[in-house]
Amino acid sequence: MTKKLKRWTFLDSVNAILFIVVLLFLLDFQNEGLMSWILLAVFAFWLITVVIRNIMISKIVKDPQHPLHNIQTGKNSGSNIKK
Repeated sequence: MTKKLKRWTFLDSVNAILFIVVLLFLLDFQNEGLMSWILLAVFAFWLITVVIRNIMISKIVKDPQHPLHNIQTGKNSGSNIKK
């Protein structure tokens, strides 16, 4: 059984908290330039995946022909109804 896709997950919340901590306390381009750029790249990749996931969910919801449309919108397809 396929689960409904979530726009924001618990892991995204943890990543957001870590991102704030990194921004406030760990970025130091003067002394640790390489590590600062690596951390920014990692969080940029995470942010891009969150945006892409939300775009894909929006496309699924808007397209009634998409295989995941009924699951994502919570509509029950006629073939799953028990008689």
